[in-house]
Amino acid sequence: MMTPQLIGIIFLGLAVILLCLGVHIGLCLMISGVLGILFVTGSFDAAVGILRTTPYHTVASFALTVVPLFILMGHFSVHGGISERAYRAIDNWVGKFPGGLSIATTWGCTAFGATSGSSVAAASAFTKISLPEMRKAGYDSNFACAGIATAALISMIIPPSLYFVIYGMLTEQSIARLLIAGFFPGILMAIVLSIGILIITVKNPKLAPPSVREVKWKERIISTLQSWPMLIIAAIIIGGIYTGVFSPTEAAAVGAFAAFIICLSYRRLNWETLKQALFETAHITAMLSFVIIGSTVFARFLSISCVTSWMTETIINLGLPPIGFIVIILLLIVFMGCFMDGLSIMYITMPIFFPVAKALGIDPIWFGVLICVTVDLGMITPPFGLTMYTVKAIAGSDVTLEGIFRGGIPFYFLILMSIGILIAFPQISLFLPNTMMGR
Repeated sequence: MMTPQLIGIIFLGLAVILLCLGVHIGLCLMISGVLGILFVTGSFDAAVGILRTTPYHTVASFALTVVPLFILMGHFSVHGGISERAYRAIDNWVGKFPGGLSIATTWGCTAFGATSGSSVAAASAFTKISLPEMRKAGYDSNFACAGIATAALISMIIPPSLYFVIYGMLTEQSIARLLIAGFFPGILMAIVLSIGILIITVKNPKLAPPSVREVKWKERIISTLQSWPMLIIAAIIIGGIYTGVFSPTEAAAVGAFAAFIICLSYRRLNWETLKQALFETAHITAMLSFVIIGSTVFARFLSISCVTSWMTETIINLGLPPIGFIVIILLLIVFMGCFMDGLSIMYITMPIFFPVAKALGIDPIWFGVLICVTVDLGMITPPFGLTMYTVKAIAGSDVTLEGIFRGGIPFYFLILMSIGILIAFPQISLFLPNTMMGR
């Protein structure tokens, strides 16, 4: 007779198989969870009963209201040209350096992250904004595209980050502390990428010829002043949450409203773009809600089958030090990133491994930062590499997906280096959450 733990492992495997076959992640988790509960309890009523209550009680969470607001704010930021203004200002300051346009894209994506929280949106926006400039300057197309796709990862780490919101919901941790925890790691990633780009282009100038464009100080100052919308929204989100003035939901609401007003003031928002922004926000929110419902059903199945407690006891009995457990989990996530998107990885792994991390005394905020950055790495990992595909789709036929992935190899190791620094120095992630007001 099969034990509950064995049933749990079997249906965990079923969820992974369905996911690899292309079934929607929410449906994968829901099917596996319901069938698993049926096999463990032997009760059809128990299996079906969980579908009666879970959808409403999961989606009717106040914490979830932050998701559509952040998504809507990102759409307004794109339509309002806020990201483009920030990129122009940064380019005027660093464009003269070797690889300057790529460095400007890196910091542009970092700034864009404060108004969006989406790597795909950042990759799409900056492929349209910065790639034409890089081509004019004679940049290698594969290097330029890979740089954009990698820089876009920072948008999912800098607050507001959807990854941190989902992690906070799955682990019942403070979303405000998690969002703030992503600020310094995002800056660290931008610094590491910038230094890496500088070194790479100095050694191989053919990848990014030096800029010959002269920029006057007046032009730099004016472009910096014109990027005020990005600064205002970033101050609302990051400053408001850090000082305790806003909760994450309030910050998202005020930020979305500010982005809306800025779009109107620039006359960049008409009825069609407003409808498009609202429709896309509703579509993404509905999709995420379905995934969250499925993950909740699956998490309850794991609890009923005792897989979580069994996994916790097994790993603790191995005598692994906390840092050893962290390295193993991150390596597993890197491998999973080759085949799954980030949210799918998080929904499958966190109900199992977070209790283990908690039992080992690992700080949940630091653990969350490491998980989110490593999950983010999957966005440039072949063959999945969603931001790579996004850049390729917009860049056109003169670049190949294989070429972009090859061009991204140095960037991949730069992100790994950032993760190593975050492991070695936890305070990079914990300083702001531990000093924020109202924490």
